[in-house]
Amino acid sequence: MWDKRFFSWAIPTRWLPVRAIICVMMFTACWTSYMCRLQMPILAVPMIAAEVNNSSVSGACVQEHSADVVTPKLAALWRNPDEVLHDIVAGEISRSKRQADDKLNPGQREIGDLMSGRPFDWSPQVRGQLLAAYAYGNVPGNLLGGIMSMRFGPRQTILWTSLVAAIASLLSPILANIHWGALLGTRVLVGLTGGVIFPACHTMVAKWSPPDEKARFVWSLLGGTFGTILTYPMIAGIADHVNWECGWYIPSALMLVWVFFWYLLAYDSPLEHPAITEEEKNFIITSQAGTVRSEKPSLKETPLGQIFSSVPFLSLVVCHFGNLFLLFFYQNSMMLYLTKALGFQLTKGGFLASLPWLGRMVFGFFFSWAGDTVKKRQIISLTAFRKCATIFCKQLYRVNDVQYGATAHFLPGICLIVVGYVGCSFTLANVFLFLALGFNGAASIANLSNNQDLSPNYAGFLYGIMNTIGTTTGMIIPPMVEAIAGKYGTNMRSWHGPILWYLKHSTVVYQEILFADSSEEDTNITALLMYKHFAYYNDILVTNSIRNSLNPIDKWQIVFWIGAAVCIFCMIVFIIGGSAKIQSWNEPRQRDAKNATSANA
Repeated sequence: MWDKRFFSWAIPTRWLPVRAIICVMMFTACWTSYMCRLQMPILAVPMIAAEVNNSSVSGACVQEHSADVVTPKLAALWRNPDEVLHDIVAGEISRSKRQADDKLNPGQREIGDLMSGRPFDWSPQVRGQLLAAYAYGNVPGNLLGGIMSMRFGPRQTILWTSLVAAIASLLSPILANIHWGALLGTRVLVGLTGGVIFPACHTMVAKWSPPDEKARFVWSLLGGTFGTILTYPMIAGIADHVNWECGWYIPSALMLVWVFFWYLLAYDSPLEHPAITEEEKNFIITSQAGTVRSEKPSLKETPLGQIFSSVPFLSLVVCHFGNLFLLFFYQNSMMLYLTKALGFQLTKGGFLASLPWLGRMVFGFFFSWAGDTVKKRQIISLTAFRKCATIFCKQLYRVNDVQYGATAHFLPGICLIVVGYVGCSFTLANVFLFLALGFNGAASIANLSNNQDLSPNYAGFLYGIMNTIGTTTGMIIPPMVEAIAGKYGTNMRSWHGPILWYLKHSTVVYQEILFADSSEEDTNITALLMYKHFAYYNDILVTNSIRNSLNPIDKWQIVFWIGAAVCIFCMIVFIIGGSAKIQSWNEPRQRDAKNATSANA
């Protein structure tokens, strides 16, 4: 009764269809889920102290004569190399002592450090594990989400998993100060809850969407894209201007507020909603007649054998794998590419990293509208539509039986390749990154919709399976990028002049500055560091092959080629084996058995 009174007071259902409210709530569910998802990839930059060769410069595209990209540290080095290099070595002494203290007292920090914004001295391997941890939980979470949405309904499933994710993210800074393993555990838990969200949303799409509006309902699942647009600049800005701890606290608190509204407004189906009009309820149920059951299917009725032997579904799984490979690459690695390889500051990098996601959401809305329009009006025949798709390489969409999606895979793959070859042209790099993810917006009418076509009754379960397999890319990409692109190294050429000048003119002065009033231990550490840094930089100056090997853009080109190859291969598999026809196993086995019995009688 309370829920109904709330709706009659707060929601004018006569003018605003309830299904539109449900669509908005699914949009925001994906939005808040992505907020928690992206916290670690963004905050890894300020949370984890860069290594000396990485912290010394700001990226391969730092240029001596460009006022837009020369950093304060680089400018200071040219003006006063003695002072800056002294600070570098002094900082290394402090870091060495801090690492020694951490070994004696692992995980121990003072209470004041909880909001100090001090970075951790974690290795690149630890960083890679923390970035991949979300996928460790996300993989089983997707399968669990399909089962939970069948057993408990999508409303309760999303409610409780979102609450757990918000609390886990809220505790992340505290646990990180205890030990990085504790933070890794929370990221696995957040990944587990995030994996549950999308299969549950697909179950709601099947229950709430009329067939002619399905693509627009599926577009609501791009709420994660909208969340990404806001999350990148928001969290990066908070970390840059306050501290990285608040980058955890503020989004987590916002998610807790959202959970309350989900509890008030979301319902599993039109039959359960307390305020839906009879007219709207009958419209939805009538339009879905023969494809969607009113009762919840049970796991015992699920035709597992037929599902896992279905060529259209297996082709969809491969297609979805390619789509998530592209998305996880952007989520886990794009901030590192923009800030470490190209040399953007954190806040600017966060803003630029969000722009491609804006393109994906806008393009996705257009593709969704176009898909529903083509399907409803049957503008051209399916055969002609398919031939056009083959000729112009722009298809992986489905209109009943047509696949329309190289836009979602082929064009993004080509754009990724181009990004690796535009060098330090910031404008071109961002344009092609924008187009790559923008064209991927066609996924809203491709792999994100196709499970609804194959089996509306098991749409959430199917999505759980395909997302379980697809999210393994999140475990593959961070270590792969780490192995290929190294420790996100940066180009040293901008530092050759000042370092060479220093080696020739200031060695004696520098030694006197550093060794004055120093203990024997500090002197030994400093001498070792000086030898390490000067020998290293001297090798860079005289060895052209080493200098070229340190250019990270060359290494990132390999990463971009791999991403493009995966996307295009998965597209080809789907074009060959994909379908959009409702499969015979959409109806439960028990009903099939009854029909067979009556036919024999």
